[in-house]
Amino acid sequence: MRLYHFSENGQIGRFIPRPVKVPAERAAAAKDRPGWERREMKRFIGVVVLAVAVAALVFLFGESTGSTNGSPPRLLAGIASAFPDAVFYRDTTEKVVALTVDDVPWAGDAGDAAMHLILDTIAEHNEGTADPALKVRATFFVISGQLADGSTILDRIRQQGHEIGNHGDADGTAAMLPANTFAQQLRASAERLAGFTNQPIRWYRPGRGLFTRAMVESLRGMQGYEPRFALASMLPIDTFRPADDPRFTAWYVRQHVFPGAILVLHGGSLRQSGQTAEALKMILSDLRQRGYRVVTLSELWGPG
Repeated sequence: MRLYHFSENGQIGRFIPRPVKVPAERAAAAKDRPGWERREMKRFIGVVVLAVAVAALVFLFGESTGSTNGSPPRLLAGIASAFPDAVFYRDTTEKVVALTVDDVPWAGDAGDAAMHLILDTIAEHNEGTADPALKVRATFFVISGQLADGSTILDRIRQQGHEIGNHGDADGTAAMLPANTFAQQLRASAERLAGFTNQPIRWYRPGRGLFTRAMVESLRGMQGYEPRFALASMLPIDTFRPADDPRFTAWYVRQHVFPGAILVLHGGSLRQSGQTAEALKMILSDLRQRGYRVVTLSELWGPG
């Protein structure tokens, strides 16, 4: 397993976690609060568990387990074979990946400031790229129930050449819903998105990446939708602290890049979207240096 960090100019070196500096007065005040030792122990255990989980994920799904010709990791290929009702990657030798962003927009963010951070970052990366085929394009999986009335953020997404996907009408685990409830919510989210975009939506991604046989049947009944769930080539951990550090996210994503990979990051709150925007600066720079094109899921997958 190779460890990297990204410098301010986007160059890659070894990844070395940097300690967080806490002012002495804050540290002293924290120690005076009841239960301080217990909280610190729980935090330490959480960090250790997360570190072990990250190491396991990179070992099982990361680039070190792929073959020398840039094929997907063997375990991922096995999972894709076992779950044919989902899309995990595209089998190709071309250096191209799909960038997907989940959990957008953020409820209560009337001006969609969080989303603009991510879109601005991609737009800045695309500046100076004359060839339209080399411009970064992403698929944004939208939670329809979090769209504010009158929001124009989906218009901007489309104007920049990105794609809109369906992430349900609420941020939750759809696989836990009764079959009829999921079917109703799927139709409702599809109708709301169609009302905002006035165009067909192709992809649905279930919350937490989990689905049931009943959900498969409901999806197959949706006109215009791909009859398979849009999953990814990696298990995202960018919403968990301390793994949400942009430098760590950039390193972690790098471990899952191969021709045909589907990458996933998260929008959401202003803080989360800001972290993602910072990580994208490093991720996109690295992918460009490695000769990868970054496209929407539909561009990667091809015609339906």
